Amino acid sequence: VDLLRQICSVELVGLVSWRYQNPVKLLCQKLGINPAQQVNTTMGGETPIRLVHDAALRIARGEQKVALVVGGESMHAMKRARKERVELDWSPLASKDDAVRFGNDKIDIRALSKSLGIVSPVQMYPLYEVAAAANWGQTPREADVESAELWGQFARIASENPVSWNKKSPAPDEIRTVNAQNPLICWPYPKFMVANPTVNQAAAIIVTSLAHAQDIGIPDERIVHIWGGGAAQEPADYMDRDSFEHSTAQSVTLHKAVDIAGGDASLFTKLELYSCFPVVPKMALRELGFKNSERKPTVTGGLTFFGGPFNNYMSHAVCAMVRALRDAPGELGLLYGQGGFVSKHHTMVLSTTPNTKALEQDYSVQALADSQRGLVPEFVENYEGPASIETYTVLYGSDGNVLHGVVVVTTSEGKRTLARVSDEDEVTMSLLLNMEKSAVGTTGHIRIDTFGKPVWESGDVRCRRSYPKRYTRVTREGPLTIVTINRPEVMNALTPAANAELAEIFDEFAQDPSQWVAILTGAGDKAFCSGNDLKFTAKAMSRGESIQPPLTGFAGLTSRFDLNKPIIAAVNGVAMGGGFEIALACDLIVASDNAVFSLPEPRVGLAAVAGGLLRLPRQIGLKQAMGMILTGRHVSAEEGKDLGFVNEITRPDNLMDVARKWASQIVECSPMAVRAAKQIVSKGQDEESLMVAYKAQNRYSALKELYRS
Repeated sequence: VDLLRQICSVELVGLVSWRYQNPVKLLCQKLGINPAQQVNTTMGGETPIRLVHDAALRIARGEQKVALVVGGESMHAMKRARKERVELDWSPLASKDDAVRFGNDKIDIRALSKSLGIVSPVQMYPLYEVAAAANWGQTPREADVESAELWGQFARIASENPVSWNKKSPAPDEIRTVNAQNPLICWPYPKFMVANPTVNQAAAIIVTSLAHAQDIGIPDERIVHIWGGGAAQEPADYMDRDSFEHSTAQSVTLHKAVDIAGGDASLFTKLELYSCFPVVPKMALRELGFKNSERKPTVTGGLTFFGGPFNNYMSHAVCAMVRALRDAPGELGLLYGQGGFVSKHHTMVLSTTPNTKALEQDYSVQALADSQRGLVPEFVENYEGPASIETYTVLYGSDGNVLHGVVVVTTSEGKRTLARVSDEDEVTMSLLLNMEKSAVGTTGHIRIDTFGKPVWESGDVRCRRSYPKRYTRVTREGPLTIVTINRPEVMNALTPAANAELAEIFDEFAQDPSQWVAILTGAGDKAFCSGNDLKFTAKAMSRGESIQPPLTGFAGLTSRFDLNKPIIAAVNGVAMGGGFEIALACDLIVASDNAVFSLPEPRVGLAAVAGGLLRLPRQIGLKQAMGMILTGRHVSAEEGKDLGFVNEITRPDNLMDVARKWASQIVECSPMAVRAAKQIVSKGQDEESLMVAYKAQNRYSALKELYRS
């Protein structure tokens, strides 16, 4: 209690599990102390080492006598309470607006990286793993074996630590074997190679001067001395780094610690190498010149098995190192903490023996890291063309199946960019998942897909038109393109992949001068399109898969506003939700007499945001449209014709003949005149008045082309 009252500063490591307005103040109140310095500090795995180091420097300068560094997480309790629907009797949860903001709580990431799903450490560290292993001449399997053996060492040490979270100590083969209990999270890492933040763990470290420790009666054999260390950072955005094969900041901070120890890394008999993912200690061991089994890499047990309480693991590592050194008088210990995306690095040397040199007041080796860093490739977006792989990973869903791959690539001009690899591209995906040969250096090309995202494909440029259709059928009859949504087993409901296929079909239709008119219909006799595939959507959302439509919208039509070629919707049966919105996006609607139209979204707590709420009032008037929209009611083909959005009704067996009749009448006209007419009508509705539209029509591109022909 007397020592607590002597504390001059309390610094709280950035926490995640619970929201507080001022957690360090609340802690001080519970401890019954009021030190002059009370700080809610920062996020980052290196934070505890930095705080201890900074506290030692303040004490060495005579500014303080006793400092306290604390941190804790309770994510396990949080998740269990949520699962069991138990209300936790904890400090009141602060609102998001009132909650304390910790430094570095956000990491700089480019928009392209976010759009491809590389947003957190679990997706980023594999990029270093893959690049480093290739640089070391390892196959993915050899790298995987090394990671598993290294993690096996961590697991054994965790099993002997009385305060570790997991004491099961799995063997290397168990750690690397992928199964239901150990699914792949982000290739090549399965669950047992990933930090485990779902823990309840807390730690506290008291730092004071040697003189004060002796004054309050701490025995000399229990005193652990801070010799010093180093710190440096990589650029915040991982795309601004010179390489993924190594970290210059890691290298210089580790070698700073070696210099402090006397210039020989072998003098370190106790190590704690940050272990959120295997690549970090693997890189550190190589920097120190140690083979995998030459030194125990941890005195604590690692973030997978001991537990990974977000930013606070190294607080536990400090405690474990102190205990280890007390049991090994005179030996040297190395603490290496790392935060962010291989971003922030901090080392500290400890021993029960005092250092003969004074503690250096400036531990930064940033200038050295900056001077040694290589050239950073220029980052480019919206690139299309040849590109070779610099590094890569594959993202997995919560069900253990592939979501998609992500590659960091070098363009033909030596620039850098990111691209996606589709899970449906079996040829390219097999290259990324090959355990016998790294795909680093493999050449291919980037195209921009219908979602507006860059997609990398191995080999030469592929003809998309030659790809077999999975969700549609396409036939051409002279200048007429007939597109059939071919998912009758689900009433032609659409998924993102089906929408993408339709988007490519209508892209091709728009660009093909030999095609003048299109008919869109559905397979079978029950549905034109029942809208979004809700079962697929629920499953996709649960596994973290994107459900966004292409840039050109649902079926590649609802957000396509520059198509001057006419499209006829041949509605055979149900056209509901997104299916009705597709039909409204077409220029004409021919319906079978059993067709049913509806925007039922309000009945299921949704809204028809694929254009239905905007197009229907324009096409049938506000009051009639609101009657359909606000009730979600079903409208027959006959009523649809009366309302004005259906052009003609016929028997189901005669539907395509009627649609072809309309198409043939359009084909009899000048195609350029038809396109000019459609563009004038479409754009004219957007002008502020008839007079403005009348004057503007001569500027429209299709009319200019007509006049030039």
